[in-house]
Amino acid sequence: MIDFIRSKQYDPKRMLTPVLLTLLAAAFAGPGGTDSSTQGFAVQRIVNKLQINKVSDLNFGEASPGDGAKTVSPGSSENGENASFRVQGEAGRPFFLFLPQNGSVKMTLGNGGPDREIGVDQFQSSVGTQGLLDGNGQAMIFVGATRKALSNRLKSGDYIGSFTVTVIY
Repeated sequence: MIDFIRSKQYDPKRMLTPVLLTLLAAAFAGPGGTDSSTQGFAVQRIVNKLQINKVSDLNFGEASPGDGAKTVSPGSSENGENASFRVQGEAGRPFFLFLPQNGSVKMTLGNGGPDREIGVDQFQSSVGTQGLLDGNGQAMIFVGATRKALSNRLKSGDYIGSFTVTVIY
C-alpha cells in the first residue's frame, strides 16, 4: 500500500479536485437537490425596407457670370426648380432625413477647377429633418438649396453636381 501512495498513480491533489466539486455542487443544489429553469424567446419583427428614389432634380435655371446667389425653396409640391424624392417603407412610421452639409456640394463644368465651380449650400426639405410615412407607407420630400453668387470669370456651359439625401428609420 505504501508503494501505491508513493507511486505516480496516486496524487492527493488530483483526488481532491473531484471531491471538492461534488461537495460544491451539493451545497448549491439546496435542500432536496432540486433545480429550476425557465424558457426565453428570440423575437424579430420584420418591417418594410425604407427606400428613397429621385423624382426630379434641383434646377437653378439660367444665369450669367456675376449674378447674385439664388435660393430655390423646397416648397410643398413639385415646382420645376425644387428636387423631389419619393420615400417608401413601413406604413405610419416616422423617418429621419439627412441633407448635405454646407460646403460639400459643388456644381462643376467638365472636370471643374478655377472658374468652373459653383457652390451649393443651405439645403432644406419640405419635412425638415423628420418625416412620416402615410397609411400606404409613402411620403414625398421636396428639397431646395441656395446657389452661391456667380464669379464674373465663370465659363459658360452646363454646371452639374450631385448630392445625397439619406433617410433612416
